[in-house]
Amino acid sequence: MFQDLRVNIVVDYIEDVAAPDVIAGTFYLFDVTVYALIDPGSTYSYICTTLVTNKNLPVELTEFDVRVTNPLGHSVLVNSICHKCLLRIQGYDFAVDLVLLPLWEFNIIMRMDWLTQHDVVVNCRQNRLI
Repeated sequence: MFQDLRVNIVVDYIEDVAAPDVIAGTFYLFDVTVYALIDPGSTYSYICTTLVTNKNLPVELTEFDVRVTNPLGHSVLVNSICHKCLLRIQGYDFAVDLVLLPLWEFNIIMRMDWLTQHDVVVNCRQNRLI
């Protein structure tokens, strides 16, 4: 049995980062400001291990280890996940599984197809998710 975690995400601002196909922005998650990356090239959605520890979130082992490689070619094996975190965007709740990853630059990395699957639209001009 997995516990649903209610997460309120409100976009504070969105900015373009160096790569033209990714978006970074400040969100509110677990009542703290977090820095998030929306990356169409990401295979999974990730959450920073420090945030999971600080918020004492329930974690489960994955069925297999996942090798995550960054653009510089460095890789790490991960094997933990927070299931069915409820993300609240513009008053709507969306369940997402977040793989734990030791992140330093971002608190969350969201894969773009998750946003597409839930019909979330990124409006860069108005700096908000719809």
